[in-house]
Amino acid sequence: MSRTYPKRKQINRKAILLAHFGTSFVSAMESLENIRHKVQEEFPDAEVRISFTSNMIRNIWSARRRKPEKWLKQGVPEDVLYVQSFLGAIGSLQSDNYRTIVIQPTHVYHGEQYEDLKSYVTALQSIRTIKKVWSPFDTLVLSRPALGTYGIEHDYLDDLEEVIGIVQHDVQRAGEMGAAMLFVAHGNEFFSSGVFHEMLHRLRERNPGTAVHIGMVEGYPGVDEILEDLQAAGVGKVFMKPFMITAGDHAHHDIDNDEPDSWRGQLENAGIEVVTEMEGLGSNDDFARLFARRIAQTAAYHDIELANRKPGGVLHS
Repeated sequence: MSRTYPKRKQINRKAILLAHFGTSFVSAMESLENIRHKVQEEFPDAEVRISFTSNMIRNIWSARRRKPEKWLKQGVPEDVLYVQSFLGAIGSLQSDNYRTIVIQPTHVYHGEQYEDLKSYVTALQSIRTIKKVWSPFDTLVLSRPALGTYGIEHDYLDDLEEVIGIVQHDVQRAGEMGAAMLFVAHGNEFFSSGVFHEMLHRLRERNPGTAVHIGMVEGYPGVDEILEDLQAAGVGKVFMKPFMITAGDHAHHDIDNDEPDSWRGQLENAGIEVVTEMEGLGSNDDFARLFARRIAQTAAYHDIELANRKPGGVLHS
């Protein structure tokens, strides 16, 4: 006589998890909130949560939780003050019966933070339970950073062109003020920054009348190489912006401050006039909506219906 087992079914809610690098600067929080708001606008019925992938930044917020009122009074969102790691946020979602999750990184490119995130997701996707019904997740998928990544799911050159189209306005502004355009990215000392050089090549092709440069706080080219290039080209004025999701620690400490070893300080000491705009990419509405499109594309590729999008919305799959 064969045994029979009752059919069981778990609740399977759907959610979006934004995986930010994070920031400790209250003034930079607006960029992350803008991304969240643009995603929520396009998926009004979806659960949207955040996590910070940077261990150092989470440690800063952990220490600040000793005096929560101080930070909440400054307008810091409660889920930032009590921000979770990626694994912590995933665990919380799973405990709340969100078993179909689209993870959207807001990292600029496929560097160390994205690679680690990808490793976590791959490990979670590999979980196999004896009874499939008790699997912690139904569908767990990882979307792409702003400048895309390798693979056949989506052509990274399309992602690159999309970003170029958004920042083209800044290059035009530099040209109008008679300056060279200088973007300063975070960079990485462990991964190639080749995609930035591809972006630079495309921007120069589009803007033959304006000098365009992209430097890295970490990695190549750094401030020394950029300064050498600017001097060799006889550049007398630059329009400098961080090519980072938030204008946080690096923007205010490494790029634009009165210290002589900052990027602005070194350029000014070399006789170059510097106009700065310390605004994170996430504060740009078009850039923030880019992540909503990434989510829509990733969800469509994996046959996930997240929510009914508004008629006339900006999303295209």
